[in-house]
Amino acid sequence: MALYLGNDGYDVRHILPAMPLQKPCLLKQPEAGRFIRELRQLTGLTQEQFGMRIGVTYETVSRWENGRMQPSSLAFKQLEQLVQEFGDAGKALLERYTSNPLNPGVPSYGST
Repeated sequence: MALYLGNDGYDVRHILPAMPLQKPCLLKQPEAGRFIRELRQLTGLTQEQFGMRIGVTYETVSRWENGRMQPSSLAFKQLEQLVQEFGDAGKALLERYTSNPLNPGVPSYGST
């Protein structure tokens, strides 16, 4: 049984909206780092502000962006939620990193 704990340690299942479970977008490094940096720049936030927004430290954001650490599936869910908040701009950014049919996970506009 999965636990759904909020920052205060209490079970938050009763306040979560009923949503169909979807597999989170899982990009591999270095694409994940580039995606996260672009998303953060789209938001106009510093690494510290961005980290606070998704529930991680600025050091973690820095490690992601520099390719030293891979975000967890939970972190990707938070990132996808942030992408959705930015509507078409966020969707376009995500599609650049996930819609390359020749090489999935590699941005369709850039080099490998």
